[in-house]
This record gives sequence, C-alpha cells and structure tokens, in this order.
Amino acid sequence: MKNNSDKDHFGEGNEYKNDEIHEDLKKSLRDQVRETLREDENGKMEPGGETGQASGKGPEKKRVSRLLKYVVLPLVILLVLAGILISTDAGKSMLIRIIGNYSYKKLQYEAAEEDGKTPDEKGEQEGEKEEQKPPSGGKEEETKYVSNILLIGVETFEGALNTDTMIVASLDSKSNVIKLTSLMRDLYVEIPGHKNNKLNSPYANGGISLLYDTIETNFGLVMDGYMLVNFNDFEEIVDYIGGIDIKLTAAEAKYLRTTNYISNPQYRNVVEGTQHMNGNQVLGYCRIRKVPTATEGSDFGRTQRQRIVLEKIFEKLRKKNVIQLGITMNTILSNIDIKTDITKTEYNNYLQQGINLEKNAIQTFRVPKDGSYHSQRVVIGKYKQDVLVPNSWPDTRAMIKEFIYGSTD
Repeated sequence: MKNNSDKDHFGEGNEYKNDEIHEDLKKSLRDQVRETLREDENGKMEPGGETGQASGKGPEKKRVSRLLKYVVLPLVILLVLAGILISTDAGKSMLIRIIGNYSYKKLQYEAAEEDGKTPDEKGEQEGEKEEQKPPSGGKEEETKYVSNILLIGVETFEGALNTDTMIVASLDSKSNVIKLTSLMRDLYVEIPGHKNNKLNSPYANGGISLLYDTIETNFGLVMDGYMLVNFNDFEEIVDYIGGIDIKLTAAEAKYLRTTNYISNPQYRNVVEGTQHMNGNQVLGYCRIRKVPTATEGSDFGRTQRQRIVLEKIFEKLRKKNVIQLGITMNTILSNIDIKTDITKTEYNNYLQQGINLEKNAIQTFRVPKDGSYHSQRVVIGKYKQDVLVPNSWPDTRAMIKEFIYGSTD
C-alpha cells in the first residue's frame, strides 16, 4: 500500500502521472525507433539483399522509409481502427468485452457460498449456469431490468470488520439510470439465525451470505452481487481517477482543517466552497459525523456525503471514452483489492450499462426516510446502544421498491 505522503496528487483535469500502460506504450515506441535507427547506421541488409549504401539510397532516405513502414504506418492503422471501434455501437461492445475480460481477472472473486474454487477453475461451470438462467434472471416482470449491486465499505480497526458503508447501486437497463440507496448502518434489524443487531454487524458474523439474507429479510431486496473495499483502498481509488470536486460548507471546511479526519496534515488546507480534492481529503469528508451538511446531520449527513462522492466518481468515469475507461480500470484494479461475487459475464454487462448511461442519470435515496423512523436505546451485548427503528417495516419496504423499481405492488 502506498503511503499518502509519497503520492503525486492532482490538479484540475490532470490524469494520474504513472499510468503503466501509457509508459509501456511509449517505451515500446522508443525502442522501435532506436532499433530502426541503429539498423540504418550499421547498414543492415534490406529485403533486396543490398545495404542502404550499395542500393543507392542515402542513410537519411532509408531511415525515413523504415520509420514510415515499421512505426508510423502501423500506428496510423491502429488509430484508425480505434476510432472506428469507439464510434460504433458494435465496436464499443467489442472493446468493452476485451476490457472487461482483461480487468475481471484482477478482481478478488469470493462467492457468497464458499466452494473453494477460483473464477478460472469455475470456468465452464459458470458459463453453463448463466446460459441456463431464464431471460429475466428468474425475477418478476417489473424487476427483471434492474440489477442490485451492494457497494460495501469496511473499516478494519483493531480486527473489526463492520460494514460502515452499505449502498445499493441499482442499474436499470430499461430507464438507463443508476439509483443509489444508502442503508444506514445503525438500523436495528432482524438477522437470520442471530439476535437482532445493527445492520453493520452481519458481515462480521457470517460474511456476505448473512448480509445478503439480512437485507432480503428486512428490506425485501435480493442482491445480484457485491463489491467490497476498505477505506484506505477507497482513498486510492479517488487518487487514481485524478481527484474530484467537492463543495464544502464553512462548518465542514473548518472541521476538516482542525481535526485529524484528513489524516495527512499537509492536506488540511480545505476552504468553504467548491474545490478539487484528493483521496485523503475525500475520505476525511466522507467520514464526518459531527458536522451537518447543508441538509443533513449526524450519521445521515455522513451517508449523504458518501452518495455525493459516488455520484462525482460515476460522473467523472462516465466522461471517459471506452479506451480511457479501460486504462483507468486497469490502473485501479492492478493496485486495489476489490472483493466481489460478480461473474465475468455480469461484470461485462454492467460495464456496458454504465457506459450507456445518460447524462444526469443518477438518483439517490436513503433508508430510513425522514419521518419514517424513531430512535431507540436497546441492549446489544453488554451495553445499551442507540439504534434506528422504522415505524413500519411494510411501509419501508414499499418505499424502497417504489424508488428502485418504480412500483409498490
């Protein structure tokens, strides 16, 4: 893991400086040019059997000829092909599959039900399962166009594995939108096979399977997959995309300047208003609880900030073309550990949906909704703790269904 003080950070609109793919490409081209020039200087035999001198060609003409033939022409062809691929739907789809197949190998595949097999070992078995699925994926008619991906942020502190961030990203392929639903970590929920507890506890006690069961039991939502990162990795993801623009209130800016929420002191220079922020600053912003946003306080403000940051990340990635997106994904997945149970086919489909999103096609929601819950103190373990309790679980499930699927039936 890179130390934050050792990173190069970003100005407005700049990309990360150490992109390995760009460097490899430039190195390859430099080597080709040097080799061509070296061969010319040594009078290497041309295909006709004569050196450049003997054939009547001057060294300069021969050098230009070889550069055109072996370097410039192939590059022009590649650029033309790339332009065609980017500008057509079929070309984009092909590029997305290539990028997806390559980058998927860098994810940490961890199925909900452990079977000891890696994605490569599952291979044909996974493909067979997907081919056997009905067209709707086994879902009801009104929900078959929506895929629910659980985005999880874990803070690993003194061995704890509580899921402090849980956001359901619903990809609607029919309406071409993404809907982000924050599930508050302090919700007091029924946990199958365990005592009632806060929503941030099931993963630590039973892994992703228990968290899935808990979400379905309480909210009526079936997850199609998950992606999990820890907070340090999230900080680096923001850096790898070049930072994002965040608007701070005066109170937020003062809090970030005067506390250790921004862990690196040299970045505690934030001010009121919109500014470009790096990963260390954004992570500090996401974790604020004691200062309200313009509209939300306490942990509600914290989850609102997390949704704002995700929106900013999606917006920045959406502005990239397919090749730029592939390079960015390769950089992130080469350096960040992201756990998932999404199959390769699903992963490619989600990439396709994300690239096809319309502008401003991100909507947000939070559970519980204002006015639909009450606070309560309950005994958890040896101590009483404050929790959030919905006034009506049926009404809560209906509100979630209406937001994600557009219906309450």
